[in-house]
Amino acid sequence: MAFQIPLKDGLGSYRWGLDNFKNVFHQFVDTDENLLGYLLNTCIFFVQDTFISLPLSLVICFFIYKKIACYKVLRVIIYLPIIITSTIVATLFKGMIEAGGPLQMICGKLGLTHPKTFVYSEEWALKTVLFYVIYSGLGGRFVLLGGAMNSIDNSIIEAGKLDGAGPWRELVSIIMPCIWPTLGTMVLLCSAGVFTASGPSLLFDKGDYGTCTISYWIYKITTGDGAAGENYEMASAVGLIFTVLGLPIVFIVKKLTKVTEEA
Repeated sequence: MAFQIPLKDGLGSYRWGLDNFKNVFHQFVDTDENLLGYLLNTCIFFVQDTFISLPLSLVICFFIYKKIACYKVLRVIIYLPIIITSTIVATLFKGMIEAGGPLQMICGKLGLTHPKTFVYSEEWALKTVLFYVIYSGLGGRFVLLGGAMNSIDNSIIEAGKLDGAGPWRELVSIIMPCIWPTLGTMVLLCSAGVFTASGPSLLFDKGDYGTCTISYWIYKITTGDGAAGENYEMASAVGLIFTVLGLPIVFIVKKLTKVTEEA
């Protein structure tokens, strides 16, 4: 489909060519669609998921594994966005931070200035979505990370304690090497989404305030909501382009993480 160009003859006919790929590259300099900005947002979400959410999930899961004070309450708070449907969670989140919500009331009590809107603002929209994605995505990896940590032989942990390993040394030198097959697979999966990373733009501002990504742009052109109209062929072309660009990255990360099929 990426190489098909519809003839618009009412018969569904098409010809073969590279026009769709030319149109994709044209969109990077077109005034109607800012694909460079969308690509930048995609990279931002990728960095957030790989270098913020994943390490944060690992650290929090470790503290829950160590059964710190109130760990059961912490586990429930983190798991809630996974248990409840994302539409409800996003609606509740927006209600809490927008005008008339609890955040505005707290800011008023403290004498702080509250922006009129966090969601429908070029200044705050992307930051708000990133904060939401970080919180709502923490629980998604807990099952795998928690299961991997609980499978570690207690004798290994006890040996580390006898050698004087503190919590952070235990995490870095004992836990992470023991669960590396699981953790390395997560890193590999993150690298596979380098050009498809995205946030819940549809649930927040529909990408109108600087949160649009390549994935959401593909969604828009397949539903006819974007400036390019309904164009499955262009969507196929852009998907093929970023698949070709992303494959070498995945193979390099696979080589570096030493993740194998047996792991």
